[in-house]
Amino acid sequence: MNAKSSTLFPLLSLCLSLGAGLSLSNADEVKLKSGETLNGHITFEGDDIIKMEISISASIKETKVIGRADIATIVKDAPDDVEFNKVQSLVPSPPLTSAENLRKMLETGPDSFLKNFPGSIHVPKVKEIRETLAADLDKVERGYLKVEDDWYSPQDKVDYKELIDSRIRLLRMRNFGNSQNIGNLIAALREFEVIEENFVGSPAYPQAVELAKEIIPRLGRTLQGMSSSVEYQNAEYEKALAASTPETQVQLRAARAAEDKSISDRIAADKKDGVKWIQLNARSKQAIDEYIRLAANELSHLQTLDTEALSQQADQLVEANKLIAADQIAEARVKIAQAAAITGVKAEGDSKSKTKPKSSKSKSSSKGSSSYIAALNNRIAERVAEEAAKEKAKAEAAKSEALTSKLKQGGKVSDKGTESEEEAKPDDEKGEAKPEATDGDKPAVNEFAALAGATKAKDSKGEVSEDPKKSKTKSKTKSKASDDEDDEEKPRLAPVEEEGGFSMGLIVPILTGLLILVVVVLKVFGIGGKKSEE
Repeated sequence: MNAKSSTLFPLLSLCLSLGAGLSLSNADEVKLKSGETLNGHITFEGDDIIKMEISISASIKETKVIGRADIATIVKDAPDDVEFNKVQSLVPSPPLTSAENLRKMLETGPDSFLKNFPGSIHVPKVKEIRETLAADLDKVERGYLKVEDDWYSPQDKVDYKELIDSRIRLLRMRNFGNSQNIGNLIAALREFEVIEENFVGSPAYPQAVELAKEIIPRLGRTLQGMSSSVEYQNAEYEKALAASTPETQVQLRAARAAEDKSISDRIAADKKDGVKWIQLNARSKQAIDEYIRLAANELSHLQTLDTEALSQQADQLVEANKLIAADQIAEARVKIAQAAAITGVKAEGDSKSKTKPKSSKSKSSSKGSSSYIAALNNRIAERVAEEAAKEKAKAEAAKSEALTSKLKQGGKVSDKGTESEEEAKPDDEKGEAKPEATDGDKPAVNEFAALAGATKAKDSKGEVSEDPKKSKTKSKTKSKASDDEDDEEKPRLAPVEEEGGFSMGLIVPILTGLLILVVVVLKVFGIGGKKSEE
């Protein structure tokens, strides 16, 4: 529903409610000497005549002039009776009435009556009417929507969107179709066009088909009368224009040109949007005759539709819609299949393409992605996707709960797992130092030797490391002797002196002394020297 339509209908509802109030305010009664009784509203009273407004229909009124000589009696209701009739007409409130219009109805209706006629006998009834209107206002302010006699909650507007929208379109079609004005008749058929394009399969569709069958013949008769008189009217306009003054002719031609341009622009816009029932150019016989052919073809098409079968299909689809709203997807699919079998509409909707066509002019009862069936199938696909997402979320939640339970049982959490998992890992995987050897595994050494080795290890750890820059220049040299340096850096145990036996430390001095002694003896005896010349 476009913005223009959304603002037009609430105003129309308010006008209908106020108009109904005026129609019931015919509180004046005039009895004529002939025995005839006239009910209406006296608008003028003179010495010799009176003027009385009489309602012929809900929208047509006639003013009659009645001579005083023909009047037997005049009976007028009290002012509070007149106002009470107006207030009484406000309930039930019209469908689709906005909160703003309901407030106006309260202010100008019950509130005004209670203020002006506090002692009237109608006060209790007016208070009841006020409570009813106030309750309706409260519902509308909370997001409820009234369509005909049914109220839809905000959640209903989501679950039954297509159903509600189609009913609104049908209601507007009826209101436009009640008029004899050709513009309103065309507006009614434009509403039918929207229903046929978007809501095939809904309960509104077969009702709209029957209503269109009534509207199109009336439109056709009006168009035929226009076609026979349009050329005469155009000729009369040209005569009147020629008889006008030059200044008047300029003004009339400019006004006519502006009107023609406005009509042409609206026709072009309708054609661009793919509208079937375009703006009618009532000054063109060709345009009128084309409209007559369009109406005849449309009526022939509607005569081929089986509205009884369409109604049965719609009932099945409404049940499917209710099942979808209740998350009974399997049962809903069965209902949709049964509904599709009635008129041959495919049960599977166009779930792959969620874009709606601009304006499908196919006269088939199946409109593809625009039908009620396709909308329900798309909704099923959405519900299935939602359920899949919920199941995934549940699985993630269960996994999280299991992990939480495991943490509670296994200890604290570390970066690599729980404390129990850390304890289960090998020592070298955890990076922890291996436990020291027990006393039984230690080598049998002297306590003083062990103490000396520990002192050396302590000194090696306390040395200051070299400058990193210097170490880079000596990398090649150090690399050759890296193994030796590593060995030197390791703490070494001091030699252990064992008690008794020959000391190994005296071998070198003894051998050195013996060697010196041998050299001296050889020198003394001249052994090993140079031979003398002979």
